[in-house]
Amino acid sequence: MDAEPRLTLAYFKSHPLEVTRQIEMWSPDEVVSVMATFAPHDMASMLEHFPFPQAAAILERLPQDTMVDIITLLPTSSAIGIVRQLEPSVQPNVLATLDQRVGPSLRLSMTYPDGTAGSLADPRVVILPPDIPVSAALERIKRDLTHAMYYHYVVERAGVLVGLVTTKDLLAASPDQRIATIMNDQIATVAAEATEDELLQAPHWRLYHTLPVVDRHGHFLGALRYRTLRRVEAQFHVKPTAGHLPQALLQMWEGYALIGLHIMTDLAQAIETGVSEQLPTLTKEGQDTDVISPETP
Repeated sequence: MDAEPRLTLAYFKSHPLEVTRQIEMWSPDEVVSVMATFAPHDMASMLEHFPFPQAAAILERLPQDTMVDIITLLPTSSAIGIVRQLEPSVQPNVLATLDQRVGPSLRLSMTYPDGTAGSLADPRVVILPPDIPVSAALERIKRDLTHAMYYHYVVERAGVLVGLVTTKDLLAASPDQRIATIMNDQIATVAAEATEDELLQAPHWRLYHTLPVVDRHGHFLGALRYRTLRRVEAQFHVKPTAGHLPQALLQMWEGYALIGLHIMTDLAQAIETGVSEQLPTLTKEGQDTDVISPETP
């Protein structure tokens, strides 16, 4: 790679959002000319920040092998969003060419409507069968560190989610212990059909940063990370209209001003009469704290 592309890539890695805002106004052909010398993982890092329609248009101008490599490296939510935007003539070939470990899971996720938990879940996370020893589980995790998390979901051979273990659980257990003997089978899950609004209101996010997504039969579809939810929240959030805000603030200020005026009047009267015991006091009561122990989902 020449000096100029290296400098461009280094600047992008340091300021991905700023660069994206600048070049997303370019035509797809112009973006491809800049990305031509980038490695697939660098292209994936850049396209992750693009609007899905534009990212799809850029991918369609690349060789199919490169396109498939980039889609494989993208986060699942981005990969699904971009693949949905590919031309109908291109999409089937791409899905058919994807690695067997990635293609089926992406196709399954795409069967759920855009924005639902099933479409946002990452199916590429490391899963563990319940009948293997801890030593074998750790080896699996080491082989696929890219998709490993702190939570490791335990899935039966038939695909049903039955429990989870944490990295701490695995490190504390004996190497020959079976996963089924150390897993936690009390799991908070998210229904695959859950909509954006339902996801944003789910109470489980107060406790966990990752939740498993299951279908109506309990089959594991993937993990939904909190950072993915935050991206959804940023798209879903509707800002209040500016017209009513100043009036609302004015009414609130007037209300507090009247309350403050009454308090100051009462205080002056109490001082004048010398009856200090009539002054209003705040009772000190124990405040309830919302402290939740970090249970395992």
